[in-house]
Amino acid sequence: MTYTATIVAQVQSTKPDALWAIATALNTQVENQTGANAFIALPDGGRVEVEIPKFGESLPLTIDVVDARSQGAARASAQNILDLLEQSTGWQVDHLHD
Repeated sequence: MTYTATIVAQVQSTKPDALWAIATALNTQVENQTGANAFIALPDGGRVEVEIPKFGESLPLTIDVVDARSQGAARASAQNILDLLEQSTGWQVDHLHD
């Protein structure tokens, strides 16, 4: 079983650019960069995935933080990432939800 906490950001970005910005904020790298399932591995075993609006859809960009340990662990990791993104990217991050 996995648990997910989602960060919602009002950002227009491509998936590769969003992943790069997140990886830079976390001082890490994007895994499977050229594949459709690119992600960022977290040191605790979790991962970060990005969903971008499809053609014709409006914002937001959603960032899923997935963790096998617990919902609390996913939420704590997501809150840390949210804080880092606000500081390093200037993105307008609206909220975090489970």
